[in-house]
Amino acid sequence: MKKIIALALCLVMLLGCTAAMAEAEAEKESLGVLKVIGAFDIKYSPLPNEYKVNVYMQNDMTLIANITTTKAELPQMGLVIAFNDEWADTERLNDVSDEDMEAIKDSFFEEYDEVNFDTKETKAGTKLLIAKIPGGQEAYVYTIYKGYELEMQIIPDKDGELTDEDIDRVVAFLSEMEFVPVETQAAD
Repeated sequence: MKKIIALALCLVMLLGCTAAMAEAEAEKESLGVLKVIGAFDIKYSPLPNEYKVNVYMQNDMTLIANITTTKAELPQMGLVIAFNDEWADTERLNDVSDEDMEAIKDSFFEEYDEVNFDTKETKAGTKLLIAKIPGGQEAYVYTIYKGYELEMQIIPDKDGELTDEDIDRVVAFLSEMEFVPVETQAAD
C-alpha cells in the first residue's frame, strides 16, 4: 500500500512538473518564422522593465525588430536576424575559424575607428561576440546560429552610457531565444 501511495505521489509530482514546463514554454512569444534551410519559428521570452518587441520587417530570410521601453534611463535595442549563404553550414559562432572570426571583427571597423571586443556565452554555450564602441556610445552583440547571423544593437538613452548590466540583459534575452523547427506545407 505504501508503494502505491508513493507511486501516486511521484505521478502527481511528475504531472505538476510537466504542467509547469508546458506553462513556461507557453510564455514564450513568436518573433516570426524564417524559412531558408528548413523553417524555424523564432521564440523569445519577454524582457523585463516594460520592454516591448516590435517586428519592423520580416520575410523568409530576414527578421528586423525594435526592442523599446518607456523607461528613459534604459537603452533601446534593435535586432536583426538574417540568413547568410556564407554561414549556411555553420551551426554556431563557436564553429568559425580564427581567420573568419577576425574577418567578422574587421567588419565592425568599416563603420567605427575603434572597437573593443569581448566574448560571452548563452546558457546553451553559444559564443557571443560583444563589440563595444568606446565612450559607451553603443554596443553590438553578434552571433551565428544555423546559418543565420543575429546582431543586437544597444543604444543608451541620450544622456547615458551603456553598462555591463545592459549587455547582460541582451545576453539573457539571446539565451532564452529558440529556433523552433516547424513543418512547412509543400505548395500544391
